[in-house]
Amino acid sequence: MKYLSTALLISLLASSHASALDFGSIMQAVTPVAQSAAPAVDTSMTKNPLIQNLTSSLGVTPTQAIGGTAVILNDAKTNMKPADFSALNSKMPQVGSLLSAVPSTFTKTGTPETQFSLLGMAPEMINKFTPLILQYLQSGTTPGMAQLVQSALAQ
Repeated sequence: MKYLSTALLISLLASSHASALDFGSIMQAVTPVAQSAAPAVDTSMTKNPLIQNLTSSLGVTPTQAIGGTAVILNDAKTNMKPADFSALNSKMPQVGSLLSAVPSTFTKTGTPETQFSLLGMAPEMINKFTPLILQYLQSGTTPGMAQLVQSALAQ
């Protein structure tokens, strides 16, 4: 089979009808595939005060704000005791809503830095999102709960 493919390639290249590779067309075909790696988020969360604060303070799109928040909250969730995260979610149900606004397959893809890149943001944006998310959590929970999340993110 390998030889057949090689022979076919050689004959195509040798043919007077073979055209040069058009890398522009190849890139146009690949770009939608790369963009499809970013999640389609539930934009009903755009009215959430945290999402509004992120979009206005950091100049990100609502999709980036929702996706970035979900990435950070998921990172905290993986580093927290299940009982602690459950307590956070029961005290502040918006946390679960923000997490569920993004497909779980996305939050399981690579590192937070990779996920931010897929959202079209530099990984350094994590450091800009985190204080705003912690401030939001502190406003809706106890200081101790916000401290648990902060500790989980430091791991």
